[in-house]
Amino acid sequence: MRDADVIIIGGGIIGSSVAWQLQKLGKQVLVLERKDVASGAAGATDGVVGYHTKKPGQQMDLAVQSIAMFRTLGEELGEEIEYGLEAGGMQPVEDKMQWDILSEIVAEQCRSGVDIRMISRDEACAIEPQLSHDIYGALYSPTGGKINPLKLTMAYAHAAKRLGAKYQTETEITGFLLADGAVKGVHTDKGDYYADVIVNACGAWAGRVAQLAGLDLPIKPRKGQLAVTEPVGPFMTATLQCARYNVVKFRPEAITDETVLRLGSSLSIEQQENGGMIIGGTREFVGFEEQNTFEAIEVMMKRAARFFPALKDVSVIRFFSGFRPFTPDGMPLLGPVKTLPGFYMAAGHEGDGIALSAITGKLVAEQIVFGQSSYPIDAFSPNRFL
Repeated sequence: MRDADVIIIGGGIIGSSVAWQLQKLGKQVLVLERKDVASGAAGATDGVVGYHTKKPGQQMDLAVQSIAMFRTLGEELGEEIEYGLEAGGMQPVEDKMQWDILSEIVAEQCRSGVDIRMISRDEACAIEPQLSHDIYGALYSPTGGKINPLKLTMAYAHAAKRLGAKYQTETEITGFLLADGAVKGVHTDKGDYYADVIVNACGAWAGRVAQLAGLDLPIKPRKGQLAVTEPVGPFMTATLQCARYNVVKFRPEAITDETVLRLGSSLSIEQQENGGMIIGGTREFVGFEEQNTFEAIEVMMKRAARFFPALKDVSVIRFFSGFRPFTPDGMPLLGPVKTLPGFYMAAGHEGDGIALSAITGKLVAEQIVFGQSSYPIDAFSPNRFL
């Protein structure tokens, strides 16, 4: 006897988006979560919903599809998700080398029809008056948006539940039920649950969970450390990363500082609706070691003060960290696994999970229900690693 048509492992932003879309298509969903809803990456990140941080090509094209959905997403979900449609996205550039690298990346990104451009120092400082004038110029995307990732995740979950999805938290997967070479359910520390379709939406833990099914999929955690300041008055509108953010992400060979490479250190900063600044900018391969470190915090806060000198006098009220699901080619794993019928992947988005959550839920749900998706995602198939 089945407990659901589909079992989703992971109650984060991706798992809850998939659950909502599946329920809309008439499937009965059971979501099993090791901790609680939004306890993973969605609870430990900023809320950038923009094009300028996306890998040129197929990932960018997917982001275009996803971000278009955000215009009506809050209304469809029936909750306030604090979506700022055109906050703008900016990356101040420190020197000509960064300018040249970002210019090349922007030229590739613009092939997807997005509005990203390089602007002068004066233009950048006119847009963000608190920004230091000690810059070379900036990348700018006027249509970059931002959102509250916790509220978005909870909105997906609430919408799925209203349509009949069941959530069970504090439940850890310990193995899979297999029959005739296909997945038929899961073993958990609370007992066995049966379904003919299983979706692995475990974020940074997705590789570990896949191993329980005998699958070797290269998803591993990449830690990001963040800080939150006390609320301040209106300070900035755009979501901002320093240029090194894209250089580390897309052209790491251009980085010669070993500390920068090891920490993946850059800057990501935005102002939340309550006035607090959320500051991040590290990408570290340290397994599942979740502690904040003085080294990373010092580097991160110096980067914030370097670009926004006024922050030197602002108090930080807390530090925290989270794990992003890294993949070798920087693209998520979406869709069925050919070697294990009934097993689907929806993980590996690294720092792009918030922006890609809407389209991921829709397309993975379509693949499960119809056998194909309305937008081609063959490039993201997990089978590329098998």
